[in-house]
Amino acid sequence: MGKQGFSLMEVMIVVVIIGILAAIAIPSYSGYVTRTRRAEAVTALQTVALYQEKHMAERGQYGTIAQLIANVGLPDPDNDNQYEPSEFYGITVDLVGPDNRSFFARATPSGARGHTDIVDGAALVFAISSDGQLGVWRGGAFVAHPELWKSLRP
Repeated sequence: MGKQGFSLMEVMIVVVIIGILAAIAIPSYSGYVTRTRRAEAVTALQTVALYQEKHMAERGQYGTIAQLIANVGLPDPDNDNQYEPSEFYGITVDLVGPDNRSFFARATPSGARGHTDIVDGAALVFAISSDGQLGVWRGGAFVAHPELWKSLRP
């Protein structure tokens, strides 16, 4: 008669192999998810900048998110006068200067489903300015940082 089942040693070898594969796969997957969410934020900011330029061409000044929705067709699927392309980032616009001749748009991590995007101990807030500069929002001010946008690495 042949033996049936697996020995304890065979089971332990399989458990070790699965553990090694998980140790490699889980961090790789987490990095991919972070890069994907950051890419969503960057795309949303670029979309807002595009609609801002359209608003400037048609109205002679930049507009708030509500004005972009009402005047130039920025998408608002749930009709709440907010641009929410991602559940992981909230998009805001700050108008600057006399007659709203410049703006800063920001993508702030929203905390949805436990999402946080922390870099160097602070939330990573992507930003774009009316003159096309790309960067981050730190300490209430825009800091140009185009290289961060290129990599989008966690």
